[in-house]
Amino acid sequence: MNSFLKLCFGIVIACALYGCSGGGGGEDETGTPGDSPSGAGSSSSSGSSSGSGSGQSGKQEYLAPGSYTSVTSPSCLPFEGSENAELKILFINLNGAPYFDALVEDAVQRQFKTIAPFSDYYANLAFYRLEINDGQDYQCVGTDGGAHSGSGLSCDDDKIHQAIMEQCPADDIHGLIKIVFASSPNGGAAGEVIYIGANPEWDSEEDALYAQRNTVVHEVGHNFGLADLYGGGFNKDGTPVTGWPSDMSRQWGNLDAPGCSKWCNGFKPASEYTLSTSAACPGFGTRSECLAFNRDAGGSCSDDDGDGHYDCCSWSEEQKDDYFKSSCAPAWGAEDIGLNCEAGAGCYYGGAYGTNSWRPVKSKEDSIMYDQHYSDTFDSVSERELRETLRCCASSDDGTASCSGFRNGYITFLDEYQPYKQRLGSCGRAPGSR
Repeated sequence: MNSFLKLCFGIVIACALYGCSGGGGGEDETGTPGDSPSGAGSSSSSGSSSGSGSGQSGKQEYLAPGSYTSVTSPSCLPFEGSENAELKILFINLNGAPYFDALVEDAVQRQFKTIAPFSDYYANLAFYRLEINDGQDYQCVGTDGGAHSGSGLSCDDDKIHQAIMEQCPADDIHGLIKIVFASSPNGGAAGEVIYIGANPEWDSEEDALYAQRNTVVHEVGHNFGLADLYGGGFNKDGTPVTGWPSDMSRQWGNLDAPGCSKWCNGFKPASEYTLSTSAACPGFGTRSECLAFNRDAGGSCSDDDGDGHYDCCSWSEEQKDDYFKSSCAPAWGAEDIGLNCEAGAGCYYGGAYGTNSWRPVKSKEDSIMYDQHYSDTFDSVSERELRETLRCCASSDDGTASCSGFRNGYITFLDEYQPYKQRLGSCGRAPGSR
């Protein structure tokens, strides 16, 4: 991935004030967010073998099936699960984050243990708890994700890694899933290290659990290769809300190109996109007509139902939308174009904060990846992608023929499109090849 794309991805993952929640608003959205037709891990993707490939140095380039990170200190033991579990998840209390114990208990017992597909692979998970109370400055700062994606949190990954290795050394720090809770009013953000803010102004444990409801599994979903399904609102100047560029965002497992061929077997043509208010948008031939539709004099477009669906239009001078074939397109889509889709899924315009990809569900109540506060389940597409990644990168099935194609595709995804991690379980690059 080139440096520009890494920069874009780095900026993208600032999430909602209480984690990565659905967008809302009526302000300008200028932040850049957090998937070729084959998705993350798709068996149709081509890529390097996950066996014993080697680079120019002669070292193993990609992890072999069965290669899982080990915690090497006998004094660092999981509080839940086996030390031999395939995936090791570390919860880190950074300098006395408020409500840490309650947030961790909720993450393990209510999220991982009860929400599919993590609940079905619970025996493959081990959970560790670390206290980093050295008073050092870990350079934790809020990250502005734009008016609709809220504020995230980031700290110095290298310093966090160093502190982890001093207490709980592992043979590959990048093979661990690390979740840091820090005292901060900012929300959650995915990355090599996941950061979640614990607001010292919360009045009670109940407030803390509500504010960060399902945030842990939402952010871990990003590390597995799932994108946010919510929108970034709309731009008052009429330009399209753009998060990840379409050729990148459509590679993520729960986003696709028009028609959603990853999970649908057909789609209706743009001429039949007539069932929503914003279906009128492609018919406007000039910028002024496009931007006058359903906006007030200040450029605002109301979200009457509070569901994040804005019934106004956006205008692109650079290119016509590849489905609507028009410079004027809906600011966000609430109309299903999918035909013969898998159960529980459709094909809706917009995803990863922008309007350049298509998502499987309509509203925030439909998926943890759309809004974790309003849903306690993953949508069917996101769950399927998570389940296959767990099976082929974090279970004894990882060496079977049925996982070979998935692993090859997932390696390509990690190398070229995943800004957070180069390793997930037994999938990805070996330590000496990064």
